[in-house]
Amino acid sequence: MPLISVLIPCHNAAPWLKGAVDSVCAQSIRNLEILIYDDGSTDESGDAIDRLAATDPRIVVMGEATNRGIVYVLNAMLKNARGAYIARMDGDDICLPQRFEQQLRFIEAGNADLCGTWFQEFGGGIPRTVRWRHKPDELRAAMLFQNTICHPTVMAKREVFESFTYREDYNLAEDYDLYVRALTRFRLANLPATLLRYRRHREQATYARRTRMEEVTCRVRLEALTAQGIEASPEEQRIHNVIRAPQSIRSMEDFDRIETWLLKLIGCFDNPEAQRTIASQWTRAAVRAAPLGWAMWRRYRGSPLRKLLDNRPTAECIDLAVLATLRLDYRSRAFELLRRLGTSI
Repeated sequence: MPLISVLIPCHNAAPWLKGAVDSVCAQSIRNLEILIYDDGSTDESGDAIDRLAATDPRIVVMGEATNRGIVYVLNAMLKNARGAYIARMDGDDICLPQRFEQQLRFIEAGNADLCGTWFQEFGGGIPRTVRWRHKPDELRAAMLFQNTICHPTVMAKREVFESFTYREDYNLAEDYDLYVRALTRFRLANLPATLLRYRRHREQATYARRTRMEEVTCRVRLEALTAQGIEASPEEQRIHNVIRAPQSIRSMEDFDRIETWLLKLIGCFDNPEAQRTIASQWTRAAVRAAPLGWAMWRRYRGSPLRKLLDNRPTAECIDLAVLATLRLDYRSRAFELLRRLGTSI
């Protein structure tokens, strides 16, 4: 019986599939089964999967000619997985050789029931390492605002996926939805080590269906509040979604309301790391409020939320001042260029 079942959904990933699967086959833990599901690919993915399966008996080929979508595919693979642990992987990413071994040790040490890892983004710009919140309390707070576990980095005890499966109504944010529900019963964390190279390219859903993704994400954010027992009025719900919205904040009144809401949320948590995580959203909001210029900067600097952010990097403060000076729109090409050049925010 395999110790770990690795789930790799595949749709038109032929250019990258061999590198992704080879990185799984080369893991330091050998007791794996590798489920690859061809979800109606129209490129050469099917042939690539067959060639890979011929080289390693641990590979189990699944799939059909019709494209059924990621939620259907993941649930189908979960039904066939036999491992005591379930790991995720995408057909265009690269695992570091020690990834599964380190995650298994992390879980078995009692740190989490489900864990992701830090990861390096590459493709479409300068590579950058993403270090999301990793401790359970701060991650629980961060999940109120956004998904902070990179889906293809996940490993979990089998019981997590026996209790919670992916939901079709939450397609494009199906992982975020699952984590929010799983937090009600299980410990979630990120292992603070970079163990995956995450490829960015234009074929990804994050580029092709961004509007629909944001609609579903907004719904999950509000459900995350409910799941953690936090009451919010309709206006507070609106402001909660404005904080991480993918466009600029152009109303000083909304910026002030964000501050009030974040202070209220901080009062819902006793853990200092969770409180700092919530306070960090003040900086995220300020980035989006750059079109408000120096009025934003003065409000940002004078807020009591800054008391929890005194250890923010100097570079971050400088970058925020530059954004305020230039009044850069969050969706502008200039802002995207600055971000890709490696600014701290």
